[in-house]
Amino acid sequence: MSEMATVVLQWGGHGPMGPHGGHGVAAGGATATGGMGLWWLAAGVLLLLALAGVSLAYVSRVRAASTETTPPKEADSAMRDLRTQYARGEIDDEEFANRAATLNLEWG
Repeated sequence: MSEMATVVLQWGGHGPMGPHGGHGVAAGGATATGGMGLWWLAAGVLLLLALAGVSLAYVSRVRAASTETTPPKEADSAMRDLRTQYARGEIDDEEFANRAATLNLEWG
């Protein structure tokens, strides 16, 4: 019985893990004042910002790729007019090839 009284006196009434039951900074948990709470909040905000940045970069690349592969409506209209002139015989083979090459270089 004297050994038990000695142990209780040594620990001062707290368990072997201290007054907070082992949930202090040394155990990796939050302190009584919430010291780790701000770190988790900051880490969460940084993660959200990183995800937003990656999403924006992806969307901008997809939009840029879709506008590069689609010719403008003016190119379609100009090429249609050029084909019509060629079909009517208003321009010869050489003129058609030159104009078509110019259209492809401009909107290509």
